[in-house]
Amino acid sequence: MSLELKQIFLPNFNTNNVYVTYENKLQIRTIFGDLSLKALFEKHNDEILKNIVNEITDYVNDENVCNNNIDMFPRNCEMTGEWYIGDIYFKDFDYLSVMTCFLGFHPNSKQMPIDDYLGLEVHFFYDEDQDKFIFDGIDSSCI
Repeated sequence: MSLELKQIFLPNFNTNNVYVTYENKLQIRTIFGDLSLKALFEKHNDEILKNIVNEITDYVNDENVCNNNIDMFPRNCEMTGEWYIGDIYFKDFDYLSVMTCFLGFHPNSKQMPIDDYLGLEVHFFYDEDQDKFIFDGIDSSCI
């Protein structure tokens, strides 16, 4: 069974550029090394987002890393399919990190019924010769 994903956009301005959660509903925190890196990211934003969507979709639908087994984390049955971008970190050409945050249900939790559940940090590096960002891996965390 495939988990259908839907990107959501959090409504509150992040004027102090602080850590983003579903509870505070702040917009993306961005950390750029300088204005040239910000411009480079913005130039390739559509390409980067397309790659992110492909990689996170593959990840949450890979039965080996995400299924409904009681001993598994993450579990598809506890995820809503909604996700947002929490952080963009691009301090130098060798490392771009985009933290995607998935919503889900935490069993036996006294928190909100739906809350942050899974973080997938998607890594890229910039290849100047090809003028493109190359996918370099993905890390998961419970958030």
